[in-house]
Amino acid sequence: MNPFSEAKNVFLEKVDTMDYIDLDINISARHRIEQLIAKVPFQIVILTGKPGVGKSYLIKQLEQSVPNDRLHIQLFPFLSLNGFLAQLHLKFLPRIKIHKNMTRDEFFKSFSENLKREELSPTIIIDEVQLYGDKELEVIRMLSDCRVFRFILVTHALQHKEVLNESYFTSRIWDKVVIRELDVQNIRLFVTQKLNKVNMNAVARLFKDWHYKFIYKQTRGNLRLITRMCFLLFDLCEHYYSIEPTLFNKGEIPKKIIEMSAIELGSLDV
Repeated sequence: MNPFSEAKNVFLEKVDTMDYIDLDINISARHRIEQLIAKVPFQIVILTGKPGVGKSYLIKQLEQSVPNDRLHIQLFPFLSLNGFLAQLHLKFLPRIKIHKNMTRDEFFKSFSENLKREELSPTIIIDEVQLYGDKELEVIRMLSDCRVFRFILVTHALQHKEVLNESYFTSRIWDKVVIRELDVQNIRLFVTQKLNKVNMNAVARLFKDWHYKFIYKQTRGNLRLITRMCFLLFDLCEHYYSIEPTLFNKGEIPKKIIEMSAIELGSLDV
């Protein structure tokens, strides 16, 4: 049996709470968000980081620590404002009927009249907020002003300043939480824990310190690129193990194979 076949599948790109790894570098960010949700009557919090550092990865983990009836996560851009408002209504006011042609003002009225006014209102997390236009952002602002929902807006670090500088947000933002890129230590933690979770300790031991340093150099600690590089690496390992298994007799992944994965990733020039 080829040991790299299953290892490759571990690094398929997906947002899965069951695959979540508690990395040292983002534990503080997650704990800060959990603390804000549990204790602070904020209107808006910004969660930011460079593309690919694991923002969506982190917010999915919040489903494990925040009660479902107090949290709504919008991972993908909503197609219409009314569709989004209907989602919130069905989630938080399931016993109150809505009709097909319900207007935005009617949704707002229902929220204001039927949701309990609490200091710690339910939290709405909206990913990729930089993709939304002025109309959508204005609705978020209005809902936050009603004090029936609190919002965590997730945006790329390259674009969060534009969101922060909008006049209808500046006075409402309580805090900004930043997710950083992974360092070498956290890359090691990510790879080994992902493999150990599926009992692939023997494969994890094929990585040496120089492998992790090389991965960091090629990805700059970007979680999305690390995941993709590991998938490409194990795909190559699977191929070479099937035709020349003696390449792995030294107990480590050969240099030429990890270099080939970097070339396929596009980070290493031939």
